[in-house]
Amino acid sequence: MFRQGAAMTSSTDARVLFVLAAIVGVGVFLIDALTPLDIAIAVLYVVGVLLIASPGSRQAAIATASTCVLLTLVAFLMSHDDNYSGGSIARCVVSLLAIGTTSFLALRNQANTARLQEQIQLLNLTHDAIVAYDMSDRITFWNQGAEALYGWRAEQAIGQRIHELTQTSSSIPLDELRDAVVREGRWEGELQRVRSDGSTVIVASRFALWRDDKGKPRAVLATNNDVTVRKRMEAELQRQQDELRATIDAIPGMVWSSSLDGEVSYINRRWNELGISLTDGADGSGDVWTSIVHPDDWPAMHAAWRGAIATGKPFDNESRIRHSNGSYRWMHIGAEPLRCPDGQILRWYGVNTDIEERKQAEQALERSEAFLSDAQRLSRTGSIASRLPAGEMWWSDEVYRIFEYAPDYTPGIELILARTHPDDLALVRDAYEAGLAGAPYVDVEHRLQMPDGRIKHVHYVAHLAVPQSASIEYVGALMDVTERQLAQEALDRSTAELAHVTRVTMLGELAASIAHEVTQPLAAIVTAGDAATRWLNRAKPDLGEVGQSINQMVRDAKRASDVIRQIRAMAQKRDPSQAVLDLNGIVRESIELVRRELDAARVELEVSYAEPPPFVCGDRVQLQQVVINLVMNGAQAMAGVTGRARRMRIGTRLVDGEHGQVAIEDSGTGISAENVGRLFNAFFTTRADGMGMGLSICRSIVEAHGGRIWAESEEGRGATMQFVLPIDKGTCNEQ
Repeated sequence: MFRQGAAMTSSTDARVLFVLAAIVGVGVFLIDALTPLDIAIAVLYVVGVLLIASPGSRQAAIATASTCVLLTLVAFLMSHDDNYSGGSIARCVVSLLAIGTTSFLALRNQANTARLQEQIQLLNLTHDAIVAYDMSDRITFWNQGAEALYGWRAEQAIGQRIHELTQTSSSIPLDELRDAVVREGRWEGELQRVRSDGSTVIVASRFALWRDDKGKPRAVLATNNDVTVRKRMEAELQRQQDELRATIDAIPGMVWSSSLDGEVSYINRRWNELGISLTDGADGSGDVWTSIVHPDDWPAMHAAWRGAIATGKPFDNESRIRHSNGSYRWMHIGAEPLRCPDGQILRWYGVNTDIEERKQAEQALERSEAFLSDAQRLSRTGSIASRLPAGEMWWSDEVYRIFEYAPDYTPGIELILARTHPDDLALVRDAYEAGLAGAPYVDVEHRLQMPDGRIKHVHYVAHLAVPQSASIEYVGALMDVTERQLAQEALDRSTAELAHVTRVTMLGELAASIAHEVTQPLAAIVTAGDAATRWLNRAKPDLGEVGQSINQMVRDAKRASDVIRQIRAMAQKRDPSQAVLDLNGIVRESIELVRRELDAARVELEVSYAEPPPFVCGDRVQLQQVVINLVMNGAQAMAGVTGRARRMRIGTRLVDGEHGQVAIEDSGTGISAENVGRLFNAFFTTRADGMGMGLSICRSIVEAHGGRIWAESEEGRGATMQFVLPIDKGTCNEQ
């Protein structure tokens, strides 16, 4: 803005001078041409030339001088007709000489001024602050760099005392500084000065003394560079270096550096605190390693260190280091080389970190892992960790053994599916999908089919380990339950065989009743046959009566057939068969089988059936055995009841929309609270002649069908035996 304002002022002044020069030129021409004055009035044209030359350009000055010469000649011709005297010609020549001489001097002055301005402009272009001042310290020159550095404009600074204006501070007194400049002719150093806004700057100054032709000091030329930022950076760098040294000393590790050949040259305070110094070398050479590294670890550590120095690769080692009290602690020794731009190693920097606790923890972990591995091997239980949906897995060694994969295989769901029995693939995939959905628990039992055809049974359980994590993580256990499954299957076979023996034994007890039941329909068939024969042998056969007799024969034959079929089914030894069964029909058929025993025991039977009937999935013979066993137990419990009716209530009903229930209530002596909890245990019985297997078998059958059996009783007031089975959902034929 200042430069723009100055340019505008200069332009205004030039226009004023041009106007004045024009007025002078016109006035001189009029006087010279129109008045009879006999003097060299044209000499006054030099005033116009000087007015134009001072602010104008070289071209304007030449044009003005040429115009003035032309006007002088024109005025001379106009004022003297044809009468030219020697005096008038002399005056004209004098005027022309004056104009020419003035123009020449003005043009030369313009050239000198232009060169001086160019030099000043060059000084203004430099970023350095250039100041010139006389021997009284008064400023005579102040370039733009000085304006930018100190904040004062040139017109404000020129004439001021430099050291007073900038409040100069120096490491030496200013008088001594002046004497040094005069004595040496130059001086370099740093000064502290104050800017126009009151802020402090530090400048690097260079003073040069100018002397006149007689050698007398006349002025000082000073160049200044702002080094405030650099000084601050140097101070900050020094502060950071101090902090770095303090930080390195505060590091609990043993920080060190060594020369190119590996000799330690610097150690931090931690070494000294441990009683180690650079003079601790065995031979006094400063090679501290030989004296502080455990003798058993020294050969390997020394070989590794020499190898790192030879190859330039980072050094990494674990050794025991001796402390001042003579004890040794494990430390990790690491070092990296510092290289120059061309790759040559300059120094080595390293740090020793105490890992004694980590070593102890690693040893403890190794022992723990060994114990865990042995425990997993003995229990045939492996651990699996998984992260979903990425599918990453981690297996213990026992899991690899169970799946019979080599340890270099990468765990994944694909490996699991590859070993899964084809019939159980859907089950495993469903469990995996449940994990992807974030189920809190995953529990699945399935089979594995090994490459050689062997079948294994495994049980996998897992729980969500980190519910708040961005990914789903499960921790679980995989158990090889093949032997348990085989033992269970053997137990189931034994239970089935025992149940078969029980049924056969029961058949012996029911033989008389069965014989009666079969004999009765057979006798009815014979009677109906005789009657039909008599009706046919009449003179006029009564076909209606014959047909009725035949229908009775068919009905009784079917009844006898059903009795035989049920007896054969109970006596037949075969694996359970699954079918959709009417629970009401199971109860009804079972009652018919033991009807004679109930009648012989004078049991009053009340039966109620659920409507609509509940349908369950199971084995008809086994479920009949359960009902028969419970009914006979109730009848036996009422055998000793006197003075009141022996009443038994049998009923079916639908509970919670998901289960069918059978309840058998007797009016016997009841069961004590102590015995209710043990009633279904194997070999537990309350009868002197009992084996304690009937109710245990009942429980096995009911639970194998996915149900539950229990007893409720108040001692002395009878008992209620009941069981529930799941309602069939249309999947019975798929099992």
